[in-house]
Amino acid sequence: MREWISVFLEEKQNLTNNSKQSYKYDLEQFVDLVGERISETSLKIYQAQLSNYKMSAQKRKVSACNQFLYFLYQKGKVASFYRLELPKQAEKKQVKSELLDLTSFWQESSFPEGRLIALLIVELGLLPSEILALKITDINLDFQVLRITKSSQQRIVALPRALLTELEPLMGQTYLFEKAGKPYSRQWAFRQLEAFLKEKGFADLSAQGLREQFILRQIEEKVDLYEIAKKLGLKTVMTLEKYR
Repeated sequence: MREWISVFLEEKQNLTNNSKQSYKYDLEQFVDLVGERISETSLKIYQAQLSNYKMSAQKRKVSACNQFLYFLYQKGKVASFYRLELPKQAEKKQVKSELLDLTSFWQESSFPEGRLIALLIVELGLLPSEILALKITDINLDFQVLRITKSSQQRIVALPRALLTELEPLMGQTYLFEKAGKPYSRQWAFRQLEAFLKEKGFADLSAQGLREQFILRQIEEKVDLYEIAKKLGLKTVMTLEKYR
């Protein structure tokens, strides 16, 4: 589905280059989360993540995605015409993001997979889709790095020492999270993460919220926004501007 983004943008001749870049970013983010097969479930997961953005960003993303979904429907790439709506209660006042004490994440849990997913997001800023795609060959414990490959592009992420002992027991597999040698689905990952967060008393947090905690920790450490964007695999600092 990713290749259709370029086709879609080529047909939007009335857009400026900056607007096309904004559309491209929003749609690539959309595809990263919903995957190659659009369904009611995957769209609900994406829609739930929108509540973590400012209202202006929510409206922009919904508009871009709805235009793209209609385009795919016209081209016969999806069987049904799906349409996103703004998350309920999105009009309520925006709560200022704050740095949370997540030290309990390092304690034992009845949901070890959800715990490790949460740690990889909050410590490294990874997306669930990136975590599920991780192969053991992408992880080098000796050099304390892991390799993220997405859209034929790669980035190297440094591993905190504390994560090494979490990853070491899984080094005999093919994927970091797998069943019979195959990676788990996004739905599985979100269920594991949700159960873990509820257990630790953070039921209101989501994968997006944990990724924001990574950003807030980086800012607390005086890391430049451009460097944070690089760590997150972002092409621009557009979505990080609100943290200035």
